[in-house]
Amino acid sequence: MMNNDNGSLKNTIDTVLLAEFLGKLAGCTRSMGLYGRSHPVMQEMTDAAHQALAQVLSVNPVVTLAVVDAYLTLDSFPIEENPESVSALAETLDGHGVGEIAFSAGVTEDEIADLAEALCMTREDLSTRGGIIADVKNRGVTHIQLRSGFTPAEAREGQGPADVYEEALLVVEEALEAVHTGLRIPLPEIRAVVEDSLKSLTSDETALLALAGIRSYDRYLSEHSVNVCILSMVFARGLGIDQSIAVDLGISALLHDVGKVFIPEDVATKPGKLSEEEWEHVRRHPSAGARVLASMPGLPSLAPTIALEHHAYNDGTGYPSLVASRRPHMLSRLVAIVDTYDALTTDRPYRERWTGQQAVAWMLYEAPNRYDRQLMARFASTWDLYPIGSLVQLVNQQIGVVVGGSMKHPTKPTIKLISGSGQSKGAVNLHENADPGFEIKSLAQPVEALLPFTDRLLAA
Repeated sequence: MMNNDNGSLKNTIDTVLLAEFLGKLAGCTRSMGLYGRSHPVMQEMTDAAHQALAQVLSVNPVVTLAVVDAYLTLDSFPIEENPESVSALAETLDGHGVGEIAFSAGVTEDEIADLAEALCMTREDLSTRGGIIADVKNRGVTHIQLRSGFTPAEAREGQGPADVYEEALLVVEEALEAVHTGLRIPLPEIRAVVEDSLKSLTSDETALLALAGIRSYDRYLSEHSVNVCILSMVFARGLGIDQSIAVDLGISALLHDVGKVFIPEDVATKPGKLSEEEWEHVRRHPSAGARVLASMPGLPSLAPTIALEHHAYNDGTGYPSLVASRRPHMLSRLVAIVDTYDALTTDRPYRERWTGQQAVAWMLYEAPNRYDRQLMARFASTWDLYPIGSLVQLVNQQIGVVVGGSMKHPTKPTIKLISGSGQSKGAVNLHENADPGFEIKSLAQPVEALLPFTDRLLAA
């Protein structure tokens, strides 16, 4: 993967050539607004800009510029040559909310024209297309990447849950695109949006959780990533996990599925059963994501671990296979629960979504050894479901221990009745038993009694 984030980059690029290209790009943008794309003068100007950029990219295959007020900077040094045109371009980018612009080898004249056409549009017009970043991406531009500007925390006060959620979607989409194209992921923005999400959850988690339930088929991967981030932090808060660890967990959960960008699109969206070869593409995504995240400085050390382990289940199944003596990290086990839950409650090409109760019941009763028993019990308690091994009191005052159940009838598990001496008196499927006395009245003990693990969480 190309990494252009080092102090020597400025010395390897002729900034005069770079400024020449930026000036020609600024000219393309001005002329596009005057003449339109089909005018002959645009072809000449786009060709000139393309040639100038090709010279720059022959020195370094990826050049990333930051937008700072009226400046474009390379390695934190303003591009000072030909300042008038470069400053005009910087002001245009800044006005559209662009914080970084990256050019990579292979860029075409059409892509330069697409960028110029987007830059000469008003912010109001671009807002109907999802903003300039979405517009450029939707035009099929792959060798020019725009990233949003990083807003200082104090200027972000007052953001509502909808703003936080939409910003999280945009940031994770930028991160996924960066991983796919070999560029840097926007780490400051990721940390900021996770901190904003946690702050929003602390004040009122209801609205942000409601937004996490609104799904768009076209944005599945980004929405799934944001939802797993939010739900993981809600889960962590309920367990009493320290806020700083919750932020690291949120960042890691947001990036847990980055390896999926390497799965061929026809495999990722296939409505039918996957072949063994296609499944192999899917099984590789945790390892691919972990390798990418491990190579990125500044990320929590937990991030590659969760990316690698979120499908490596508690019973040794899943992928990739871990050595027999190694269990997934405790927080990987937490994310595995949330990841499965969100996937099961989302419409996919091959099946309709399940309800939350159905999803949790399936995880409890039909895959009982896959997930951490104690974490799963705590997760299930929010749905008024009964983990295997929990004691329940019936309306007829008898006590039973839950031994199984079904996602089709999530609130009516199978129990074994316990006599006064503690001996089993036989199994009863509460769904099939019509006696009103065989209704569950309450848990005979709190689910928390099954969870003596929070003190060991950080040592796991």
